[in-house]
Amino acid sequence: MVAVNPDILRWAREAAALDVNDAARKLGFQDSNRSTAAEKLKLLEAGRKEPTQKQLLKMSDKYYQPLLVFYGDSVPPAGDYGTDFRTTYQKSADPKGNAYLQLLLRNIKASQSLARDLLEDEDSEPVDFIATASIAQGVQSVASNIVTTLQFDLNHFRAKRNTRNAFDYLRKLVENTGVFVLLESDLGSHHTSISAQVFRGFAYADDLAPFVVVNRKDARAAWSFTVLHELAHLWLGTSSVSGAWGDHEVEQFCNRLASQILLPIEELKTADIVASGNIDQLERQISLFADSRNISGTMVAYNLMRIGKIFPATFKVLSDRFYEHWQHQQEKDRKANKNRDGGASYYSIRRHQLGPALISLARRSMDSFALTPSKASIMLRVPARSAFALTRDTNSVTGT
Repeated sequence: MVAVNPDILRWAREAAALDVNDAARKLGFQDSNRSTAAEKLKLLEAGRKEPTQKQLLKMSDKYYQPLLVFYGDSVPPAGDYGTDFRTTYQKSADPKGNAYLQLLLRNIKASQSLARDLLEDEDSEPVDFIATASIAQGVQSVASNIVTTLQFDLNHFRAKRNTRNAFDYLRKLVENTGVFVLLESDLGSHHTSISAQVFRGFAYADDLAPFVVVNRKDARAAWSFTVLHELAHLWLGTSSVSGAWGDHEVEQFCNRLASQILLPIEELKTADIVASGNIDQLERQISLFADSRNISGTMVAYNLMRIGKIFPATFKVLSDRFYEHWQHQQEKDRKANKNRDGGASYYSIRRHQLGPALISLARRSMDSFALTPSKASIMLRVPARSAFALTRDTNSVTGT
């Protein structure tokens, strides 16, 4: 038996959005003549019985917490992850998804802190554009600065074969500036998937190891927009969590900025899109317009609403339709991948999710013994036994 603070056991379960019955089942507790599985877990959480080492290991796994958390004196303090710019609805509509998001924020923050320590050891130069802009400068001025810094070419972006290739092009430019760009949407298992309705992205505005995280469960066509939106947060110096089309002044600024880079408003004003009463025709027009530019139909519809070409109610209908189409396509892709032999390996998929910059930092740090396998597992969010293999053969960064 191991002496632990029972408050930590209860906190860890609730943080994983599990009730006592679900947690007991996941932990493998069994009903007996004397008590139910849930009652056995309640005894541990009440401090009336101490957990075994094996039970703590299972809790670490099922609650998505490092084992060391359970040996602390008290419940860990709430992390400072920046400003939550999501709407009230996005914060409350999916309690389990929001609980998973809090754990994801904590895990990514641990990864970011390790990356910062390694870069400090390498005497890396700070990223010089963090917190250099303000809303008062205006969208056009800050957008121009970002385009120049990235050396972003809109024609190159649009010429890419599909939205995935366009995103890879943009990600490379962003990471060349010193920003890490990750695609994350769960705690290491599809059972903990966090939908794009809970969050679209978040950013840590650190001057040495700035992180941008995109919810990979969002439509691929939306990834590039989210990267630029979160990059705008870095320019403003605001670590933050973002949802879809928030109404806060900062969110609206970042939305307009990302839109301006990918779809200049002057171009949209002259676009041959007829806002007729036929919603099906309008949807088709927007889809064709967006697909030819490697951007999302929802973004096009949002900006049509912003310039007064369509009503807010029409945007809502279109937004819902585009989201339903994306969900349908995801299901088709899932079934196709399930029935297909071979495909991308776990390592190539995980490399693409983490991004070349973080993989490269982990590889050279492990090679110089500055990063142990156990710390690499925290930074890369993989089992320690997989960390070394993950950092090899990084030319095959493919898959999602």
